[in-house]
Amino acid sequence: MRFAPAVAVFLASCVCVLAAKPKPPVVVTVLTDRPDAVYTCGETVTFTVSVKDKGVVVQTGEVSVSLSLDRGRSLGQQETALKNGSAVFTGTLDQPGFLRASVRVKHGGKTYRGLGSAGFEPEKIRPATTLPDDFESFWEAGRKRIAAIPADYRERRIEKKCTAAYDSFAISFGNIDGTRIYGFLCVPKGAGPFPAWVSVPGAGPGPSGPPTGYAAKGCLTMVISVHAYDVGSLSREEVAAAYKELNKSGIYSHHGAPDPEKYYFRRAILGVDRAIDWLASRRDWDRRHMVIDGSSQGGAFALIMTGLNKNITAAAANVPAMCDHAGAKLERAPGWPRIVRGDAEEQAARLKMSTYFDAVNFGRFIRVPVIMSAGFIDGTCSPSSVYAAHSVISSPKRIFNGPLAGHQWNVGDYRPFLAKWVPGQLGIAPVVPPTDVAKHTPEKK
Repeated sequence: MRFAPAVAVFLASCVCVLAAKPKPPVVVTVLTDRPDAVYTCGETVTFTVSVKDKGVVVQTGEVSVSLSLDRGRSLGQQETALKNGSAVFTGTLDQPGFLRASVRVKHGGKTYRGLGSAGFEPEKIRPATTLPDDFESFWEAGRKRIAAIPADYRERRIEKKCTAAYDSFAISFGNIDGTRIYGFLCVPKGAGPFPAWVSVPGAGPGPSGPPTGYAAKGCLTMVISVHAYDVGSLSREEVAAAYKELNKSGIYSHHGAPDPEKYYFRRAILGVDRAIDWLASRRDWDRRHMVIDGSSQGGAFALIMTGLNKNITAAAANVPAMCDHAGAKLERAPGWPRIVRGDAEEQAARLKMSTYFDAVNFGRFIRVPVIMSAGFIDGTCSPSSVYAAHSVISSPKRIFNGPLAGHQWNVGDYRPFLAKWVPGQLGIAPVVPPTDVAKHTPEKK
């Protein structure tokens, strides 16, 4: 990656999830004194702040710093000033976690903001969420329920997306609650057998078309939406309208809470699980390679499906969401969608429900190779929540840090490694020694 040593840049305008924005005239930069921004508990990190206005270093200005335990417990305020173009402040943690620095700089009559973060023995972070005694029976009951519903597989060939190398289809299956699950499939030409690549999109309206990248390399490819509207037949404008309607009463990721039987992602998880089982039942699957790959919401589903569905042989989860919903119990930020909220009674009910939908708890059952990434200044999927999920995985694994990264596609060296690692796990390229085996013993289930 083209990251300068341990710099956290937060542009003066809002940064959309997983999307780049043009740089504003004023840029606040926050650097740690180590390139990897990783420290031992009790060590002191030194942050340096600098500001550029249209590329010119700002020499003076008032600097205010708020420190927190990864957007959770406040760890105090510091006031300093730019002198000769920079300002310095320090901090530490005496426990594993992330020290987050929110910086405000007054310049030219306006206030500009920047972010910095340092990890303190992050590999030792443990989850706040707990595994309910009936976790496995809850999901087994759900799988039995959907198994009693006809799969009713339907496909529609998408001629304009077919090539000499593969055919493309819009697909759907019967799902619980009288709904369907929708997505896209690409099938390579020939008899096979083929490896398989699976994905679930990040949060939003859903997939916009067939996943052609690995299809062109001779793989079955499937992407499945979490929503109950037909992404395969609706136009882009109609999908946008359906998504708007879906969220009319609040963001979909909170629908049905705190009832675990009615929560939005229960139907989605069971539907994606059915789609994977169907893909694994095809005669043209090679029965050896099925990689699930996703970011954010899709990263959560990569972990969830790998813990739930034994057909998955490897998983890649970039800045995964839905991790450590109970993070606030340990005074740190949970991952998206921050489901535990409301008054005390509502929070208690949501906290109980969240344990069945926490990627951490699915991670406890993962037995295949996994790669993950964590952005140190990620305000959507906090790095502590990602590390909480990483800590419980007992199979070979590797996590990539992005000291400068927010919620984005490119985190540290994750993306270039992914491009080499996934083909190896699919059996279409040499296997890359994946992963670092855990340096600690995961907690017992």
